[in-house]
Amino acid sequence: MQRLSGVKKLLFISTGNSGKGPHGEICLPALSRDGWEITVVAPEAENSLLNRLLPYRAAFKNLPAYGPRQELAIMRLLLASRMFPGTVLYLHSQSLSLRAWLWLLGPKFGKRIVYHNPDYYDPFNYPLHHFAEKRLCRKCDLCLNNEFHRAYITRASYRLRCPIVTVPIMLPAAWPFPATSPQVRREICGGQDGQFVLILHGGYGEVRMVPQLFEALALLPERFRLVMFIKEHREIETTAHLDRLGIAGRVQRFPGMGLDGLLKYTVNADAGMLLYSNNDLGNFFTAPGRLTEYLGAGLPVLATNHTGLENLVWRLDVGVTVDSTRPRQIADGILRLEALKLKGRFPAGRMRRVFLEDLAFDLWETDICAAFNELALPRREWKKAAPPAFPWLKSKPE
Repeated sequence: MQRLSGVKKLLFISTGNSGKGPHGEICLPALSRDGWEITVVAPEAENSLLNRLLPYRAAFKNLPAYGPRQELAIMRLLLASRMFPGTVLYLHSQSLSLRAWLWLLGPKFGKRIVYHNPDYYDPFNYPLHHFAEKRLCRKCDLCLNNEFHRAYITRASYRLRCPIVTVPIMLPAAWPFPATSPQVRREICGGQDGQFVLILHGGYGEVRMVPQLFEALALLPERFRLVMFIKEHREIETTAHLDRLGIAGRVQRFPGMGLDGLLKYTVNADAGMLLYSNNDLGNFFTAPGRLTEYLGAGLPVLATNHTGLENLVWRLDVGVTVDSTRPRQIADGILRLEALKLKGRFPAGRMRRVFLEDLAFDLWETDICAAFNELALPRREWKKAAPPAFPWLKSKPE
């Protein structure tokens, strides 16, 4: 791979698909503006959605999407990265931890390593990955995590020697949301007037409580409809469940698509679904990036009453929270959300303003740049390792 010239160089490697979502690359535009010369290696990197919609200066190189070719490419990249003097190696995505631990065994030769893990490998369900991730993290010079409590537990469990910074995957303020469309609205309303349209950014799955959401929809009047985006391998299962409940005609199903295509439906819906199961620390305390996808489109949310998420929804007054294990409570929450919206409680303009002033990723960019710029200093000038900063949510300066 050809190295970029300059003082601050960064090689970004991810197994996430850059063509469908911006979340993996979310830190890179700010670093590019701050003088870093960046090479992005990821599946569909040359068709990066973030770079198409909000262009930033970088070199892009495709990584095979999966299989032996991807494994070989990652091995070659990691082994060769030792020979890129002065280049920070930025590893994004949890699936890289086992490979990176293996192919970066031995001395770093002065290499600076950043590991950005959106989640956390708990030792009970993933003992091998936990073992590998711990050893990789203890070799890193900077660790990033999408959520404060995941970041904190990672630091404590792995006994990190480096700083750890919370990097929520919120959308940037400049993200281009499409305009509303009467034609799209009529499509998702099934050609009927007076419908209340719910939208789920995702497909059929237990983690996002979709079976319970279907059961709740069956309890509601027919004016309530759901829009969702399903992967092909779960289409039969989804259809069977809907047919069993008798609501197949009220659930508009689209194939999975990139965020740019998905949002044209979102801006024409009435409320976003943000339900989670309590399956790990992250889901219990999370402030998910999907929240900004809904709020940026002007929608309030129906969210699970998990500690951190409920606190955020109440504090910002952007929706209703429910016990997502109980379909009846979900149904009652949707009815309440509809009533409050009809009373003017959640106007689209205020939802957008909350996104821009309290949750847009721009609010974290200064801290991100500072953390990366420290890696360019002599090691004796680095800050000591410390817990992630709290409170981690920020607000636009008045």
